Amino acid sequence: LLSGKKCTVIFQPHLFSRTKDLADGFAESLALADEVWLLPIYPARESPMPGVTSITIAEKMDQQKVKLVSREEVLKILSTEKVYENEELDVLITAGAGDIDAMVQPIKRLIEEHEH
Repeated sequence: LLSGKKCTVIFQPHLFSRTKDLADGFAESLALADEVWLLPIYPARESPMPGVTSITIAEKMDQQKVKLVSREEVLKILSTEKVYENEELDVLITAGAGDIDAMVQPIKRLIEEHEH
């Protein structure tokens, strides 16, 4: 994706129906990243659909590249020194149409704390 840079994407699928219909495309696009952290589906106005979760996308991807995480786990991972060793986070992208935008400032603060 970016020459010589490790790219990690934190992706929050939006809607159960969209995840079901577009899982192949999501998996194909996300596979361009070096590592993908999948959050639970943001349901918005929908009720859960049987058998449709973030695993629906993860199963279509290289298992070495993808991990299922909660919002809390993302912040816990980013608060550990290990993730910053060897420039593990060259490029960090948050993507999704749910409420992932609320995580941007907490993520930014954690990264800034480890820059010093």
